[in-house]
Amino acid sequence: MTINSPLDGLLTQAISSMQALLGLLKKEQNYLVANQLDPLLVLTTEKQAMAVDAEQAGQALSQFFAAQGGDPQNDVSRWFTEQHPDALGQWQALLEITRQAAAFNSSNGQLIETRQQLINGFMQQILDSSHNRPLYAPDGKLTSLPQGQKRDLA
Repeated sequence: MTINSPLDGLLTQAISSMQALLGLLKKEQNYLVANQLDPLLVLTTEKQAMAVDAEQAGQALSQFFAAQGGDPQNDVSRWFTEQHPDALGQWQALLEITRQAAAFNSSNGQLIETRQQLINGFMQQILDSSHNRPLYAPDGKLTSLPQGQKRDLA
């Protein structure tokens, strides 16, 4: 049995979309780990567009399965085995890429959350310390002297 060309096209598009999204998620993780914030801003716009593209490809597959009388939330592998066994490999590849993308997305979210907590904690320490004695003089110079005394006059 040969692959149904609409199904082949839908699977190819979904795999391509998810691979592109996975590539961006890997880049995002590299930027997060390296603390490169500027490229992250550019990547965010690309990532949103890729996520929309991947979502649309997934919806197209869902619509195809619905038109075939199948439910994509149920055992689709069984459907492939019975209806299009030669497309089962593509389906499994799509599932694996999707699993990897979800794992990277989750990991990146945790990295962002951890970074945010560290920054917030650091800022709170600065605020707490500055209440006891200012870290910066009115002229913007770093000071560890009692309030009112300037380092260059001590």
